Amino acid sequence: MQTRPTVRILFFDAEDRLLLMRAHDPDVGDHEGRISDTSYWFTIGGGVEDGEDLPTAALREIGEETGHTKVRLGPPVWYRECVLTVKGEKRLFEETYFLARTEETALRSENWTELERAVIKDMKWWDMDELMASDEIFYPLCLKEHLPPLLKGDYPADTITIGL
Repeated sequence: MQTRPTVRILFFDAEDRLLLMRAHDPDVGDHEGRISDTSYWFTIGGGVEDGEDLPTAALREIGEETGHTKVRLGPPVWYRECVLTVKGEKRLFEETYFLARTEETALRSENWTELERAVIKDMKWWDMDELMASDEIFYPLCLKEHLPPLLKGDYPADTITIGL
């Protein structure tokens, strides 16, 4: 199985709103190959390029996906592994989640890839009350469970492993 080191970013604005993307990719399914019929929300981020360390990859992904370059990158706080089926092939995603903050909220998409333009349906700054009350699908599925301590400034001493 192919392994893909990945960075995900818990990207907050000055009002503690979390930036999430909504997408639907008909070429990506769960570990059994089932493709969702509906769109879902997830954190910004992507694959780590050859020779790139994780913080550098996180900053690059933020710039590519949001246009933001004035960012305070915080520590890695979460780690998870998940198997997804991409174009019929299983891949192990090794995801490291970083905290990051910005003062700006305007978003730009000019650096998106063709694939991102095809599958990303929306980007939104989520207020925590709105996110917690929402029935939308969020990835990781345990996102709502693990966010509150971070917003209180309670960062883990070491990166913690989270579930799906």
